[in-house]
Amino acid sequence: MRHAWGFWVAVCLGVGCGAVEEAPGPADTPVSLEERAAPLQETWAAPGATRWVRTVRDSVTGLTIAVDRRDNAFVSVSYESSEVDLGGGALPGRVGIGLAKYAPDGRHLWSRGFPMSGDIVPFVRSMAADSAGNLYIVGEHFDTALSLGGAPLPAGAFVAKYAPDGRHLWSRTWVHAGLSVNPAGLVVDELSGQVVLAGNVDVPDDAPSGAIIARMRMADGAGSFVRGLAFSGRPVVAGLALDPSGNLAVVGNYSGTVDLGGGPFSTPLFTTPFVARYSPEVRHLWSRSLDGADGSATGVAATGTRIVVVGTYSGAFRFRGRSQPADEQDAFLATYEATGEERWVHHFASSAAAVGVDNQNRVVVVGQYRPGDSAGGARLPFLAADEFESNHVFVAKFDRSSGAHTWSRGLFADLVLRARGFALTRGGESSLIGNFESQADFGTGPVTARTDSAVILRLGP
Repeated sequence: MRHAWGFWVAVCLGVGCGAVEEAPGPADTPVSLEERAAPLQETWAAPGATRWVRTVRDSVTGLTIAVDRRDNAFVSVSYESSEVDLGGGALPGRVGIGLAKYAPDGRHLWSRGFPMSGDIVPFVRSMAADSAGNLYIVGEHFDTALSLGGAPLPAGAFVAKYAPDGRHLWSRTWVHAGLSVNPAGLVVDELSGQVVLAGNVDVPDDAPSGAIIARMRMADGAGSFVRGLAFSGRPVVAGLALDPSGNLAVVGNYSGTVDLGGGPFSTPLFTTPFVARYSPEVRHLWSRSLDGADGSATGVAATGTRIVVVGTYSGAFRFRGRSQPADEQDAFLATYEATGEERWVHHFASSAAAVGVDNQNRVVVVGQYRPGDSAGGARLPFLAADEFESNHVFVAKFDRSSGAHTWSRGLFADLVLRARGFALTRGGESSLIGNFESQADFGTGPVTARTDSAVILRLGP
């Protein structure tokens, strides 16, 4: 959205490059990477300042990121080169999945690679750490077999657990009623000692729902139960969050008519975003449809009192009785009470990728923006003679209670800069993973990548 705000709205996006505060001076002035070189040497105390950056070059895709209670960062990548190095030496094979752990200051702690025999690139969809520092991942591969450190797993969805030092603890294939699952999210529920998974299943045309929630034991990955999310229709799950009481928040989109447990929603549009809240047993508590919005919710965060949702849409939806029209295509950030009442909403920029809430009641959102867009304050800096959002990322912070904008940063690269994964430390530092190509500056000086490369960075609170 080009610098236009709805009265009740508050959203934010971003992973990126060209790390700067919202530009002082004329807001509409484009800049080159060379012109930004001096201002990009930021002070440590500046809001959202770059703490550290790691780039991984040579045909690698940054996928997901998670943080543990000690603020260590776990990352996943997929790679298509024999020269990919996450900090501990080249990963094995030519195609595979890579995992790594970095200290709060960015130091490499360990990394592991899991090569494929074929050419179809695998991926990790979601990851999370428990209070002991163990790592859990969920993803999908398409080879005849893949070892994630244990016995080879057949093609399809997988779930795996690793110790804080990177040792493989267990890995399992995730299937439902003999059908393949497309993973969508993973959270750790330590109250129940289980990993909670969300996914979408390819079901027959006459089946009521392909969206499911599953639980596995943290100790060994043994399955506990699986529940479908819809009484009718076909919702598509895109994000999952867990509140301190074990209740679940699920977001995504639907088409046609769907019943998530509280009565039918219908849309004439291609897809419409939804958010729903369920008990730990996946009993429906409430659900909401953003009627009039054509798009999807893409991320969700949950606290004891609020549900925070981000997504991307065109068209218009109503929130607290006010219309929220998109400017071509916008990101949205919407907050609800735990009981489902609407609180506040913002829409701007181009698309939202993820959202988090820290222990100071601050909301951080990441995504993409177009030249001329804002993220709650002044218009963000953009690359000269560029009209696209594929190389512009923003990160923005808001007060959870009021929705007031705190700060936002615009990041850009010459050709490509995409936000893919995001995690927030309890103290409010943002950890991001994404991809860039050509020249970029993330706040610590220019870097250049000849082919698609990954970037991992941490920003201050």
